[in-house]
Amino acid sequence: MRTLHHATASRPGLVLVLLSGTYSEPEDFLREGFVAAVESRGIAAEIAMAQVSAAYFADGSIVERIRDTLILPALARGAKRVWLTGISLGGLAAVCYGARHAGELERMLLISPYPGTREVLREIDGAGGLAAWDPRIAPGGDLEREAWLWLRDRDAGDCEVQCYFGSGDRFAAGQRRIAQTLPVGAAHEVHGGHEWKDWRAMWIDYLGRNGR
Repeated sequence: MRTLHHATASRPGLVLVLLSGTYSEPEDFLREGFVAAVESRGIAAEIAMAQVSAAYFADGSIVERIRDTLILPALARGAKRVWLTGISLGGLAAVCYGARHAGELERMLLISPYPGTREVLREIDGAGGLAAWDPRIAPGGDLEREAWLWLRDRDAGDCEVQCYFGSGDRFAAGQRRIAQTLPVGAAHEVHGGHEWKDWRAMWIDYLGRNGR
């Protein structure tokens, strides 16, 4: 799991973990102004940027890769607060992480999250909707189904979740399903699609509302 690290202050107590989408690199967060947006608001944080690959879902390793490579080392360095942000496939990875380790997170931001495979979405529809869906989870776990169950059933004390997506996003129908699991005001459907320029605008808006 390729990572980059940047600190906006010495010994920050907050770590922002940024998970990329498919075919993106950690360097894209720098090039697209995500780090600059944090710095411009004077947010004291360590920023840990990582590449998410579909292969990590295929072999079931994505959650432990995030934990072992990003979260636990940050906590060991003294971070007291963790905000986990995922873009596209990284958004699904973030929800998978929340399903297993929500207690380690303070906040989660989903930016244009990939909602999952057609198989699982059809399964939810076939059950009559998310509320009625009762999937079988294999003994070794099932990341995608665990993610949707956590969105539906998460505890009030779990991390705060917000979601941004564009009305023109090719995954908007599934993203609206995610939005329906969130409290009023936590989902933001805005103008735009599934591109870095849209994700940058969503990130800037999120920091403007929550950067403290």
